[in-house]
Order: sequence, then structure tokens, then C-alpha cells
Amino acid sequence: MSKDDEIRNLQNRRRNILFLVQRYLQDNGLFNTATALATEATRQLSEDFELCDNVDLDGIYLEYASYYQLKFGKYPKIVKRARPGVKLEMTQKLRKKNGKCNQAPDNNGAGQQQLQLATGENDTRNPANGFDVNDLQVVVKKMETSRMKMDVGSGNQAEIDTMEGNKGSGDSALTRLQEIQHSSPNPGGDLLLSCQEWQNLAELVKSTILSEQSKLKWSDVCGNSQAIEIIKEAVLTPLKYPQLFNQGLRPWRSVLLHGPPGSGKTLLAKVLYSETRDQVTFFNITSSVVISKWRGESEKLLKILFYMAQRHAPSIIFFDEIEGLTSKRDRSTDHESSKRFKNELLQLMDGMEHSAQTASVFILASTNLPWEIDEAFLRRFEKKLLVQLPNPSERGKLIEKLIPPNVRVAPAQMETLLKLSHNFTGDEIRLACKEIAMQTVRRLTKAQLKGAEPLLEDVPLENAFRQIKPLSLLLMDKHGKWQKEHGS
Repeated sequence: MSKDDEIRNLQNRRRNILFLVQRYLQDNGLFNTATALATEATRQLSEDFELCDNVDLDGIYLEYASYYQLKFGKYPKIVKRARPGVKLEMTQKLRKKNGKCNQAPDNNGAGQQQLQLATGENDTRNPANGFDVNDLQVVVKKMETSRMKMDVGSGNQAEIDTMEGNKGSGDSALTRLQEIQHSSPNPGGDLLLSCQEWQNLAELVKSTILSEQSKLKWSDVCGNSQAIEIIKEAVLTPLKYPQLFNQGLRPWRSVLLHGPPGSGKTLLAKVLYSETRDQVTFFNITSSVVISKWRGESEKLLKILFYMAQRHAPSIIFFDEIEGLTSKRDRSTDHESSKRFKNELLQLMDGMEHSAQTASVFILASTNLPWEIDEAFLRRFEKKLLVQLPNPSERGKLIEKLIPPNVRVAPAQMETLLKLSHNFTGDEIRLACKEIAMQTVRRLTKAQLKGAEPLLEDVPLENAFRQIKPLSLLLMDKHGKWQKEHGS
């Protein structure tokens, strides 16, 4: 968009807002105010234009409130109570005590000077100090550090211990105000969450923190001992032995798990959450959380996510199916917003590698398509691990665990099932065992209808495993080749 187009859009937006306000004033009987507005804004409220019939200010407000309620779970806060004026009364005695005798008499000739600062007027300036009334909070903070005690709105006289810190307070207040507006958020987080918009985004990110009960254990995972060991080194070891990482040594900061669908990547994340539920804050992030249709909001969600992870450290950020967020950036079909989002994520992940404040934040990601991920994101993952398929002994343990307890499996049948389940993922073995359980349910229901005794000894176990078509036959070779080239 060119600069002329931006100026034209800005002018059109101002004109449309004025037309909406004028119509709203007329609809509510404020005809004199509407006439005064039309007189003052003659250039914008031209007679060549008129407001459309299907739009009004009240309808726009209702639509915005409805959207806000659906997104954040509450209605927007439009107005708030105005802050009362702050009145400082300085007596002649206190001025003489501090050497401030050059006061000007007021209209009544009294020996006191009253300084009234109204926080609602932005264009009022104090000629004595030369700062805007918007700097009132900064000045009051400075007064507090100078041991000033004041009563606000009570009519009592302020007790002032010293006035030495007020010399040149206008310049210092402006300097402090600029620092607040342009500096980066401090570790305490008071500045970033001072805006209502950021607070709403923080509430949205908090909804991704898992708090459900889970009884999964590491023993529930069959195989993949290497991936389990790396994850334990990254999360559990620093919690159990923090003294090992005091001399500059840092644990693994980010791990990428890849493998065919159903191989157990998400299960590893669930077990990690279950084993560290009372010690670590677990953020479960999906695309629907950090992707927004509003311009710039996706980047803000990412920033507040990493910021909340730091505040709730030690914490884990789990990105499931991360290839949807980190695809290659050289594609011509990518929109500008997608590129901005990826650049922001790259900067945040790179900041985690080099920042001492994020030493307790661990990123865990899973993907079925690691070759779709941009190389810049791959570089930021310190470990890239292939989640292997279960071997025959591990498949046997899974079958014994998942098969219905009322179904007996002979040793010969088990050998047949192990052969049929070659190249099966853990989830495909679960589906085969579930099919066996459903076969027993069918026999029980049919036997009850006929009033006969159900026969569960001759359940065709092999048929259940033959119905499953493994999807990892081609994908596993591709994942193994990618692991040799890019894995670590």
C-alpha cells in the first residue's frame, strides 16, 4: 500500500466516524450538538455524502461487544471512573522552612498557594514546571520518594518533609515518561501487562495451561528410550539437581520429535506433563490459539506466550503439529502476515537460546512432516529425535496390556499377532486390540438376545490385526532418511 493510499484511507475513516457520530446524535435528540458538529467539520461532513441505511454506531458497538465476548469470554470495558483531581496545599510556614519564599499571592491575597492539577485535561500545562498533566502519576511517584505525605480529596493540609527533590521535576518527569513508553518490558512484567489488550491476550494464553489430572507414567511408554532420556535430561534433571547447572551449563532448551502418525509423540508429551504436573507449568499450544485474523495479533499472542512462560517458570511450551506454524518461508503463496508471524517466532526462540532469564523454559514440539519445516526453525531445535516403531518385544507388551482381560491369547497366537503387527505403530496396535474388544461385545450382546452362553475362547484375533493397514510403511523410511541428514 502506497503512502497516498494510506492517507486516503485515514481520511475516509475519519469521515465515516464523523458521519456515524452525527447520525447517533440526531437519533438521540441532540440536534444542537449535531448541528455544531456539522458546522465545525464542514469539510468532512460534506453534503455530497450521506450515511448508509444499514449501518449505525450502535450496531457497530454491539457487533464489537459480541466479538469481544466470544474471543475473551467477557464484554469489553469501554469506560471507567475518572480519577479525582490532586490538590496540594503548601503553607507559608513550610515554604519558609524549605527556603521557598518566592510564592505569588493568590486572588484573595492569602499567604497560601494552591496548585490544582486536573488529570482529565491533556492540553493544560503547569508553567512553573513545564510538564503535561498526563505526567501526574510520575510526579506523584517522585514526591513519594521525597517523603511527601499528602491527603487526596479530604481537604486536609499536606505535610511536606522536604522539597529538595522537586527542582527540575518537569524535565525528569518527561524523561521518565519517555522511558516507560519506549523501554522494553522489565522482568517483573508490570509494563507489558499494563494495557488492557495485553491482559486479555494473557488470559487467552492462560487457558492453554493444562491442569487436568493424569496418571500416565514413563512405564506406559514402550520403547523410545533415547527420546525419554533426552526429555528427562532437559526437564527433570534441572529440577532434581539444579546445582549441576550453576556454572554456565544449560540443559537442553528445545526438542523436536518426528515420526509417522500414531508413533507416540503426543503420548510422550502427555507423560511428561503427568510426571511434572506439580512442578512445571505446561502450555499446550495449537494453531487456533496463536493464529488470529486480526493484523498483528498473532505476533502479540506469541510474545505474551513466551512472556507468560517466563513468569510461570519452570515451564514447558508444547507445540503439536508444529509444521503448520513453521513451514518454509520461501513459498510464493505465503501471505505477509504469515511471514511476520514466523519471523516473530524465530526471534523469540532465538532469544530463548541466548537469554539467561529463560533458563527454565523448555520447548517441546512434534511433527509428522519434518521436511516441511523451515531450516531456520530446525536450527533452533537443539535435539531432533525420531520416534521409532515398537520392536517385537515391545509390541508383545502392548498387546498384553491392551487386549481385553476376558480374552486369552495362546503363545502360538501371540507369535502370529507379532508377525501381523510388523511395522505397526502403537496407535495401530491399540486399534487392533479395540477391534478384538468390540468382537467380544458383539458376541455378548448376541448371546444375551438368544439366551445362550457366549463363547469367547475362539475369538478370531488374527482378523482384527489383518483389518489394520499400517500407514508407516513408506513414511518410516522417509523419516529414517531425514533423521540421518538432519537429526541430532
